[in-house]
Amino acid sequence: MTPDITGGIPAIDNHSHASMARFRTIDQIDRHFSTAHLEANVPAEIYDAFIAARNKGDTQTLEQLEAAHRTETLMQQGVAFRSTTFFARALREGLGRLYGPQASEEEQMATAREWSTRGPSYIYDQAVQVANTPIVLADVSYLDREVWNPQRYRQVMRIDPYVYPFHDGQSELRGTEFQRFHAGFAAVLHKELQRHGMQQPPQGFDEYLQFVDASVQQRVSEGVVSLKIASAYVRPIDFRPASYADAAAAYAGVSAGLADVDRRPLENFIVQRLAQFAADRGLPVQIHVGMGHPEPGMRIANGEPFLLETFLNIRSLNRLKVTLLHGGYPYSSQMAALAQTYGNVFLDFSWMPYLHHFYLRQKLSEWLEILPANKLLFGSDAGAPEFHVASAHFARQALNHVLNDGVQRGVWNAQQVDWLARRALHDNAAELHGFATL
Repeated sequence: MTPDITGGIPAIDNHSHASMARFRTIDQIDRHFSTAHLEANVPAEIYDAFIAARNKGDTQTLEQLEAAHRTETLMQQGVAFRSTTFFARALREGLGRLYGPQASEEEQMATAREWSTRGPSYIYDQAVQVANTPIVLADVSYLDREVWNPQRYRQVMRIDPYVYPFHDGQSELRGTEFQRFHAGFAAVLHKELQRHGMQQPPQGFDEYLQFVDASVQQRVSEGVVSLKIASAYVRPIDFRPASYADAAAAYAGVSAGLADVDRRPLENFIVQRLAQFAADRGLPVQIHVGMGHPEPGMRIANGEPFLLETFLNIRSLNRLKVTLLHGGYPYSSQMAALAQTYGNVFLDFSWMPYLHHFYLRQKLSEWLEILPANKLLFGSDAGAPEFHVASAHFARQALNHVLNDGVQRGVWNAQQVDWLARRALHDNAAELHGFATL
């Protein structure tokens, strides 16, 4: 039996979506992540209609789509095909640990429904206690600090809404990921503009930059502890230096509604400006790298970590603390190479504990052997509390396996593996964000 090194160590969840997800049944979670099979078996416009009807709760349209195109039948097939994935296994593990391992799935869901009536944060608060994760960093648009304990839940803010003013959010790509992310960016931008007395971005570039600065500063003053870039879902992450003049010219074009404007100088300029803001104030920046959700719409190559090298080599950003998220699958060794090369780059393995089992163990062995002890951070990437619990369980299990194997192979001694476990689960994230360490 593998000795338990990690069990008593409180963990910081470096990346989650706590507070974002409403209550969902297990069937709803399974279906949400099973749409790729449907998308691949109906005309593109039928898939778009299905997603729109699902999001609106339009049962009449859904019934019509099933009658004409077997959409519901295809969805059920997709769920069945995904039932053998580790994702499905982890979801059931989280159910058992959160609601009772001896209870049936129906009994577990009955408990979940009852808990959901006790307030928006109640179920996640229970998950945090079960998982022994006293601090959770929540990548959400807004965090109600009167509902979500501000000492337990700390907000991570995406800068992407400021990067794409006047974007129509349309795409010729398959699926709906591109459109969904742009719609989310646009909604946050509109809300922030309204908070500053505007209904749309100003026509002048200088005025827009003044708004961006004021908005970000206000949100940081309200409790944001880290910034995030999720732009891999909508463009490559090769944020190259751009001049003010080129950015201003691009802004003038998009604000005037001109077609075929190259937006990249504008996007790159704002990313670098906000990265400099973060570097000057000691705020870490998280960046999505690697694959996205199991649905077409994001080009996986957009999230290749080596695309960031020009950005990382900007001299004035040498002290910007950059965390690359999700283990970067399938670019996990590229992530390690960047974290090994750049002292200000860190590696987060959120998402992986409930997507990978064998692969996570392989990569933890690789990363822990090559990287300094301060580089690796645990995260869940969980919106559903069931996945939060499962992620903490399987992350601890994987670390126990890898660290004990390292002792057997003579890589580390007993004192080192205890130190590495504490750093990966807690102290690295704590130091990065200025929290108290163990």
